[in-house]
Amino acid sequence: MDTSHVKKASTEWASLKKEATIFPIYSMRKAWDVLEKEIYGLSSGATKTTNTDSIMRGKIELGKITVLDPRLGNLIHSLEYTRLSIETIQSPPVSMILEYIQACERVHWIIDNYRKLAS
Repeated sequence: MDTSHVKKASTEWASLKKEATIFPIYSMRKAWDVLEKEIYGLSSGATKTTNTDSIMRGKIELGKITVLDPRLGNLIHSLEYTRLSIETIQSPPVSMILEYIQACERVHWIIDNYRKLAS
C-alpha cells in the first residue's frame, strides 16, 4: 500500500473530526461519502446496485481476491442507516456525530487492511 495514501486518509479523517464540532451534519455526510467512495471504488466495472447487493452480503472484490465477510457487510449497511437516522434528529449531539465518524474510519481501516492482504 502506498504510504502517501495512508497519510492522506489519516489527515482526512482527522480533519473530519475537527470539522464535526463546527459543521456536524456536513462532516457526517462527508465521512459517509469518503467511506462510500472507498467501498464502491473497490470493484471496478460493476454497477453500484450490483455492488450494493454483494457488499450487503459481505462480498467485496479487492483486485485478484474476493473477501467474504458478512459482518463487514452488515456493518457497512448499518452505518448507512445510522447516518439516515441521525439526519432525522433535530440538532443531534456532536458526540454522536464524532462516534459515527470514528465508526466510518474503523470500517475504512478494515477495508484498507484487506486491501493490503490482496497486494
